[in-house]
Amino acid sequence: MAESRMQRPTIALLGCTGNTGKVVLRTLLDKPEYNLNIYARSAKKLCSQVPELADNDRVKMSIGDIHDTNVVVDCLSGASIIICTLGSDGMSPDTILGDSAQALVNALKVLKEQKGAAWEAPRLLYLSSASENERFSAPRPRFVHWMITKAFQMGYIDLQRAQRILLEDPSLCSLLLVQPNVLIDEPGTGTFISAEYAKLGCSYHDLGNAFVELATNDGYRKLETVAVSSADGDKALKYAPFIVSRLFLGFFVNFFPWGVQIHRFLERLW
Repeated sequence: MAESRMQRPTIALLGCTGNTGKVVLRTLLDKPEYNLNIYARSAKKLCSQVPELADNDRVKMSIGDIHDTNVVVDCLSGASIIICTLGSDGMSPDTILGDSAQALVNALKVLKEQKGAAWEAPRLLYLSSASENERFSAPRPRFVHWMITKAFQMGYIDLQRAQRILLEDPSLCSLLLVQPNVLIDEPGTGTFISAEYAKLGCSYHDLGNAFVELATNDGYRKLETVAVSSADGDKALKYAPFIVSRLFLGFFVNFFPWGVQIHRFLERLW
């Protein structure tokens, strides 16, 4: 089994229990040419969501806290590609993105020191947002852009911190920021990948498939930022009710007294 793993390139995955990460994981499980190193906080939760992980000799799981450097080092060890799909809804003062970015950097520093002159920086694909890219967000009316960045400001603050951490030392990884616009829980319509333009909507299914395409196709190797959308992602009238409701909720959470606490309470009820 060890020999067969050594003969295949390895992709490390973080965020596999999320909507996007599950698609990435299932898609890569269908690609026998890759080994998978998977980080998760709970093996039980991961295996309950993706039962096909059981007894798969291409899969290694690293289980524990994201702040445990040894766990993250174990996950990244031997990986030439890293996919991180950890995300935030932007409505809680969490630091998961910044903390996970710091954990990645800490682990990469350990691995670089271990390898010495033989170090080869892995390719890191990191889930970002089109709102963080002036080119991709330029078509928006300025007031709409202001509303989006204010409604989800807690998430953007955390994301900006994460990106600063990842960009501090280019010798640790070759970073690609994957930047969709509005993420929608709906069936996929096909992926639209562009270095110039982001459509309005992107399903989790299409985003997950795009991550795999970006990771396994060398044609995207030199990109530093990329927009990902659904093929039918420009249907503004279709997405308008969802976007308006999310903006309303975002402003409520950010600016209404006890908004965060009320939102968390309602999430537990749902």
